[in-house]
Amino acid sequence: MTRTQRRTLPIIYTPLHKPHVPRIELSHSLVVDHPEVPERVEVMASALQRAGHAESFVEPREFPFSSAAAVHDASLLTFLERTTARLAESAGDTLLETPYTISPDTPLAANTLAQAWLASCVVLTGAEMLRGGEPRVYALERPPGHHAGRYKYGGYCYINHAAVAAHALQNHGRVAVLDIDFHHGNGTQEIFYETDEVLYVSLHGHPAWAYPRFSGWPEETGTGAGENYTLNLPLPMFTENAAFLEAFSQALEKIAWYAPAYLILSCGFDTRAGDPVGAFSLTDECYQAIGEQLAALSVPILAVQEGGYDLEGLGKAVVALVDGLV
Repeated sequence: MTRTQRRTLPIIYTPLHKPHVPRIELSHSLVVDHPEVPERVEVMASALQRAGHAESFVEPREFPFSSAAAVHDASLLTFLERTTARLAESAGDTLLETPYTISPDTPLAANTLAQAWLASCVVLTGAEMLRGGEPRVYALERPPGHHAGRYKYGGYCYINHAAVAAHALQNHGRVAVLDIDFHHGNGTQEIFYETDEVLYVSLHGHPAWAYPRFSGWPEETGTGAGENYTLNLPLPMFTENAAFLEAFSQALEKIAWYAPAYLILSCGFDTRAGDPVGAFSLTDECYQAIGEQLAALSVPILAVQEGGYDLEGLGKAVVALVDGLV
């Protein structure tokens, strides 16, 4: 098959993410440059276009911000709205620490909430396309979302896009969220921890040493109606392809047991060898294998972009995953 004949899937993308430019974060009490930069998505978009997926790019639709209230507490959303409005009046001020942050790495600026909701609209467009019959869709958006919980934000995340999409889909069938970002998706877990209507499964760096360090332990399995509907598979530092795929097979077994109508893939490439924020050693062959195994499930899949900060490797990783998914 030639490059121009390559099979593809819809890739939802907008260049309107570019004004979201967090400048700094606090890391171990030091002010450092922020790695969540616009180039992340631009590198992936360019790589997908060069690989023969250019014709499959789709612009996102607009959705009402009120949809965020399905998964986030009103106090958090009101704080974000009022604070960003106040920052808009103060000539470019930025806030690093607030009562609603889980860590001082997620700066608030005047346009932050609008940009975060734009990313949610990218993902909600993908959810709508699944309901319309598309078998697999890739939402290429930023900022990421899986660290944003019901009551707090952090980890570069403000609105939990995967959770918003899961809520939109669960009225049409059971939803599983599979999180393969290097960092545990504490926000997604929290939001669905007490329900059996959404299964949450995560492979991630062990919380004994990996951010956010307060969640992602294997003993966390859900509570109340959600008991046994959370599965955490923490992995050791420098995990390579074989060990990751072995744990991935356990994740697929859990998903098969749940038999969802829809699967949301929270996809982070900070698991790739050389990523400056992660500490795994996965290669692009692993991402292709992940895509192929997911495609074999015969369940509609919405891939949601989460982390990944190595600008030299992101393009290769996303092409490998998409090639596997199609």
